[in-house]
Amino acid sequence: MAALFDLTSLRGKITSAYITLVISTAVLGIIAISDLLFLERQVTEGEVVSDLKDAVLEMRREEKNLFLYADVDALLRADEHAAVSLKILQEYQVTLDAIMHESDPLTMTMRLDIYRFKLSDWNTASASELKPLQEEIRILGHQIYLSVEALSSQERRMLETAVRESLWFLLISLFIIGFSIYMIGRQLKRVVVSPIKQLESSLMPIARGHFDHLEPPSSDREFVTFTKAFNRMLKELETHQKRMLQSEKLASLGILASGVAHELNNPLSNISSSCQLLMEELTEADPEQLNKWLQQIDNETERGRNIVRTLLDFGRQHIFQKSRIKLLDLINETQIFIGKTLQQYSAQLSINVPGDLCLEADKQRIQQLFINLIQNALHAGGEGVHCRISAVLCDKGVSMIPDGAEMAGDLKCISDYDGRFIEILVADDGPGISAESLAKVFDPFYTTSEPGHGSSHGVGLGLYIVQEIVREHDGCLAITSQPGKGTQVIILLPTEDSNSG
Repeated sequence: MAALFDLTSLRGKITSAYITLVISTAVLGIIAISDLLFLERQVTEGEVVSDLKDAVLEMRREEKNLFLYADVDALLRADEHAAVSLKILQEYQVTLDAIMHESDPLTMTMRLDIYRFKLSDWNTASASELKPLQEEIRILGHQIYLSVEALSSQERRMLETAVRESLWFLLISLFIIGFSIYMIGRQLKRVVVSPIKQLESSLMPIARGHFDHLEPPSSDREFVTFTKAFNRMLKELETHQKRMLQSEKLASLGILASGVAHELNNPLSNISSSCQLLMEELTEADPEQLNKWLQQIDNETERGRNIVRTLLDFGRQHIFQKSRIKLLDLINETQIFIGKTLQQYSAQLSINVPGDLCLEADKQRIQQLFINLIQNALHAGGEGVHCRISAVLCDKGVSMIPDGAEMAGDLKCISDYDGRFIEILVADDGPGISAESLAKVFDPFYTTSEPGHGSSHGVGLGLYIVQEIVREHDGCLAITSQPGKGTQVIILLPTEDSNSG
């Protein structure tokens, strides 16, 4: 039971506020009922005074009939109404005392008794006595009427005062109840709604993947318990994430070691074979054959050096520097860099990019992105492959990303970014990628090609590096492909405007 009123807990505060409101409403209700009972008593008193006034008026009317027409029945009826008036005065003496403070109802009772006594003398009075008796009866009747009229006026004033006070009490009660509800609602907002909103704001970074420590928005026991449990869960998730990351690192390291060993094993094997032949045939082989074996050793050594260089480039830290560049100029410059490679593969490169389309980006990293994508297309498609690069400025929600595409990154440029973005499409008409392989293309060191190319493509880093470059520019990446229908890579990069540089 004590827990219900524990003000250090949210439940206790809500319960206390609710009970306070109930008690306040109950007190006001009791006062309202008392006021209604008072009004009921006032109405009852009004009915008593009204009955008394009616009886006195009837008594005066019969009195006039007696004086005007000497009607004996009128005398009896006047006496009857006087008796009724006396009965009302006797039965409701306490009520009438409360109404008329300045006039004693007992005086009115004595006058009615005298009035009836004078009426009883009417039949036995002589002719000379009738006129003085008549005057006495009229004066007594008039005095009784004035007393009743004063009693009636006082009752009306008291009723009007009671109604007016009840109206004010009702208005004040409504104001008090409304103010109490407002204050309790404000208190509940302070102890419930505001902490919940603060908690919601604190959870937003966690929803985005930032496992920060959550501070309790209130000292209430429920919030403290919740945040402790939530922080414990965050700690467990962080620990689990670190273990998963460590497992992924070990797995990647294993893949890297396997890929590097496989890649380096081929040139080393060729070097070893050439050296053995060279040592065995050094004195007997002709110079042309010896030169051929030495050339093979030199080529395989260069091949191994290229593999090591690719791995060093992958691990090298790059200083990220953004600048405003024209996308078309950058792509044309990149085309010059890989022109020899395009000629070797007899490949075609089509470019459809607006001349005034600009973006804020690291020029060297974006060039590396296009080089990797074009080289991937050449390696996958072989001779005669046709590559296409296009770019458009899009609003949020207008995207060329098809359903079923393999996505990379957290897609912030679609979900969180409200501005415009540049959509870049790099496509080829090569053999395409199977659905099983498509799900792994962004994994580091994953490759579908046979080892021996001596490039980043050969060790499976091309698309992984592209993904890192896009992530550095707060963009997102998608790839879609079907066997025999080529491959499309879609890149979304946020931009602030479309003005030319």
